[in-house]
Amino acid sequence: MKFVPLKFWSAFVGVLLLLSAPAKAADDLHIVDLTGEFDRFAMATEGMPDGQRIRAFEKQIGRIGNGFYSRERNPDGYDFRVLLQLKTYPQRRNATLTVSRRFNELFAPARRNFEAVFGPVTSRQPIFLLDSMGELDGGTRDLTGGLTLLFGADVIAEVHKEKDMSAFFYHELFHLYRKSRDTDCNAIWCSLWEEGLATYVSSRLDPNANDDELILNLPQPIRPAVEANRGRAVCEVVRRLESTTDRDFSALFQGDDNLPGYPSRMGYYIGYLVAADAGRRYNLHRLADMSAVEARPLVDAALSRMATCSTATAEVRERSRTRRISS
Repeated sequence: MKFVPLKFWSAFVGVLLLLSAPAKAADDLHIVDLTGEFDRFAMATEGMPDGQRIRAFEKQIGRIGNGFYSRERNPDGYDFRVLLQLKTYPQRRNATLTVSRRFNELFAPARRNFEAVFGPVTSRQPIFLLDSMGELDGGTRDLTGGLTLLFGADVIAEVHKEKDMSAFFYHELFHLYRKSRDTDCNAIWCSLWEEGLATYVSSRLDPNANDDELILNLPQPIRPAVEANRGRAVCEVVRRLESTTDRDFSALFQGDDNLPGYPSRMGYYIGYLVAADAGRRYNLHRLADMSAVEARPLVDAALSRMATCSTATAEVRERSRTRRISS
């Protein structure tokens, strides 16, 4: 029998232990608060010339948060946007840092309640709490480390002030829970399903949540504007189900855009109606585990029950669908 030195054997056993350790620990949710780093930079560079301040920002802040602040992520108007946000930061500083101090006590109960229903939510990437420079209150972004959940303390302070945030956190946790079921589908119908389902699940986990807390009143109340002429609004969405354009996504899901005559972000509300329709037949777990292939017939069926759209609209959808399948 060949002699193996004790030092080598100890190292070998250590490697085996590392390889056999459960992966779950590495995937557990880990919150990294970057608001302090942003704050220190913004306050320390107040008197710095603009050009020098931009260069320092790229060097010191651009690299953090999996590259959230990097020029490469959003190069158009980068210098102007960064300077504007740094110069206006003192106005939002106290509110942003208050959210930072309170974040864990706000987030932890919602996470516990969510996981009591769906089980552990994990991610290989940290959850970043940061000053989003006005970009988001919460959401996932495809950053250098992969799909990453972010919370913008600045926008949370503005949008969710003095509100129960449980439904908001359920919404974002549900997206993270669904990440393993995500596809490369960029069509409007996929966004309609994913955002609508997250809103519906939030409403079920927090039955007392109002439209403010479900974020259906941002920037203006969506429900009454859609219900004023639901059929026409639904048909506008149906016409775009197969679209993959940024223009259509922005008009239906972004707060600073809209279809003429319709409210901003109405895709969230109509998607919620679609998911609620599916929820009459399926429980939350079944809905949460559905693939895109399983979900599509439910989307079409729900929309057809909500509105009878023109033949021309249906033909456009069918031609578009055929083109996508054959490509």
